[in-house]
Amino acid sequence: MPSTTTPPSSSATQRSHFDAAAAQWDQRPMSQQLAAVPAYFLEHLPWSAHEEVLDFGAGTGLLAAALAPRVAQMTALDSSSAMLQVLQDKNVPNLRLQVGDAVASGLPGRYHAIVSCMALHHVADIGTLLRVFADALHPGGRVALVDLYAEDGSFHGDNAAKGVQHLGFDPQALQALAEQAGLQDIAFTDILRVQRGNDRSYPLFLMTGYKP
Repeated sequence: MPSTTTPPSSSATQRSHFDAAAAQWDQRPMSQQLAAVPAYFLEHLPWSAHEEVLDFGAGTGLLAAALAPRVAQMTALDSSSAMLQVLQDKNVPNLRLQVGDAVASGLPGRYHAIVSCMALHHVADIGTLLRVFADALHPGGRVALVDLYAEDGSFHGDNAAKGVQHLGFDPQALQALAEQAGLQDIAFTDILRVQRGNDRSYPLFLMTGYKP
């Protein structure tokens, strides 16, 4: 992809970072800003009581906890067991927790929708990830994925230590990968701007698409 990438970090390094941060994750200023994302999902995207939904890179449940009451079954997938333990302690209904690596092992089921917030930039092989998503969707199923537009590396700062694989994304390049994976009707929406420090803001996109 044309967006700048950092040197690859091992999955073990990523897990270590997120495991260590899990207990205080929801109290971070960034987590509090991202709380606007599930509200947008609930207001602007369709959800049905019969649907099975996967939250990829669910973390402590920003999306999963909000969407689970609206659907039949929510699966929260993350590589960090410590993050999922924080989510488990929230006693969210209709929620299944799954520790795993979607690129390496695939997904544990079939879904009507796959959602994600700020997880894509931690995955080195986005093309494979999107193919895994498409393969796991029922016909007519959809993705709703939130992440950063291409940035200069200042969003995280210590990118390697945090397992950052992409410094945001160029929409045209990401759309091309999604279409190659078998998704259609790809659309991008500016969903939020988040602040880092006193003078930097970073725009986030919502990418939606469907499986024929």
